[in-house]
Amino acid sequence: MSATARTPRNPLLGLIPYMSGEWAAMVWTAAVGILNNLALIVLAVTGSYVVALAVIRQETAAPAWWILGITAVILRAVLTWHEMDISHSIAYRILAALRIALFNGFARGVPSRKPGQHTGKLAATAMGDVEKLEFFYAHTVAQLVGAAVLFIAGVAVLRPLGPEIGGALLLGFAALMAVTLPGLRRGAVLGARVQEARTAVSVLAVDLLAGTREILGFGLQEHAQRQLAEQSLVVDAGQRKLSSFLALAASLRELCVVGTVVAVFLAAISTPGLDAVWLPALVAGTLTLLAPISEGVATVTQLQPHRASAHRVSEGINLPSNTGRAPGTTEFEPDGPLGIEVKNLQFTYDDGEPALRSTSLSVAPGEHLGISGRSGAGKTTLARLLVRLWAPDSGSISLVSREGRAVDAWAVNEASFRRMVTLVEQDSPVFHGSVLENMHFACPAATGPEVLEALQRAGLPLVGDRWAGGVDTVIGEQGMSLSGGEMARFCLARALLMRPKVLVLDETTASLDPASENALVEALAGIAGETTVITVSHRESTLAACDRRVHLGE
Repeated sequence: MSATARTPRNPLLGLIPYMSGEWAAMVWTAAVGILNNLALIVLAVTGSYVVALAVIRQETAAPAWWILGITAVILRAVLTWHEMDISHSIAYRILAALRIALFNGFARGVPSRKPGQHTGKLAATAMGDVEKLEFFYAHTVAQLVGAAVLFIAGVAVLRPLGPEIGGALLLGFAALMAVTLPGLRRGAVLGARVQEARTAVSVLAVDLLAGTREILGFGLQEHAQRQLAEQSLVVDAGQRKLSSFLALAASLRELCVVGTVVAVFLAAISTPGLDAVWLPALVAGTLTLLAPISEGVATVTQLQPHRASAHRVSEGINLPSNTGRAPGTTEFEPDGPLGIEVKNLQFTYDDGEPALRSTSLSVAPGEHLGISGRSGAGKTTLARLLVRLWAPDSGSISLVSREGRAVDAWAVNEASFRRMVTLVEQDSPVFHGSVLENMHFACPAATGPEVLEALQRAGLPLVGDRWAGGVDTVIGEQGMSLSGGEMARFCLARALLMRPKVLVLDETTASLDPASENALVEALAGIAGETTVITVSHRESTLAACDRRVHLGE
């Protein structure tokens, strides 16, 4: 059975280990942000002091103050540019790191034994959620760290001027927390609803795009548009509630900031010995100091969408392995085709429904075996077990060389096994792009002549005007320019390009017309003896071409 996915309690913290290569850059971004805000505070204090000195005392500030102000302006410009530059650079690297971790999880956990897995949700996670998190980790985290450091530094600087001044700043921060914390749960609930509604729109859009031909064929355009419109209204309603809540929270925070500045001012004028010329600088510095702190508090109130995104990404990264076991490390790649020995194989879905009852069979190296059986007998399940997409609950599968050496399939390392055993299903995907690009999904190093040879062996030579571009001919999304028979032979050629020692075909001819079926059967006959072929089918005409056949359930 599959293992249980382990997602962290705090998903935002749980994803940080996957960005270990960017930790130093993230710390540097936070440091640059702190220096940038300090330059702004220095500029505000310096400018206010110079103006106050001129207005109150009719004096010109010393040259050191002018130099300090000009330096702050230059630093502010340089640091702002540098901060944006490195944060964008880090964002792209974080995006890549999270997607690599996510796709590793998908590779381990897809296809799933669970009925709840949905391609649209996976697509929304891989694209929308990860893109939302890249900016959070590249910029927002640094912003939060900077706000905390500035607040501590501000209290430390103001306290020596008078305990009442430092106390006013602490009181203002307490007021910010008081108006923020009670609303966190409400904001989290509203944010979660909006995020769920947006995900539902993404899932629906993926489903509708995948079913475009069916929608057009059944005349369901208006129904599809109505579904999207209704789901979009749900998002809009939730977003309006969330925006209203955030606007109210922002107004309360602004009120706290103004109150804090007033409190600091009152505390300052009541502090004995404090020169009045410093009051404008103190107010300006306090206001500039509070700005990033207020923004940081506002960010905390809006973290729920990020938490929801991080939770989904964590679930994807930690998808449980459908195999339930790790492949071994044995190197096993003998020459020639391989045989298969299956003993007492059983498999049950996660809901407890038996998918394959105790099954045993033998396939000789180079043999072409046909497997038939009633619907629900476990034919597709057996095919997925043979190629190690799933692991059996009990029983064993062994690979057998022509010399008779048998090795447990799970003892063979992953790379060796994938080179030797491959699967072509009824709905094997064909991607948008050229012939060569599609073939590179199976064999990235394949050359044009090698691809042409594989297509020739599969009975699909690239001849005629429609293939004028040769291997560079674009075949369209989901192979729309290919007929059903051409699609089957195209996917067969992609498998043959890997020169497998065992080829499993699962209902590859199920929807083909007799002529297309015959072309595919002839292509399989052409590789007889050099590759072991296991054909799973319900069609007698397909099974008739096999050397031998077995019936599941007998």
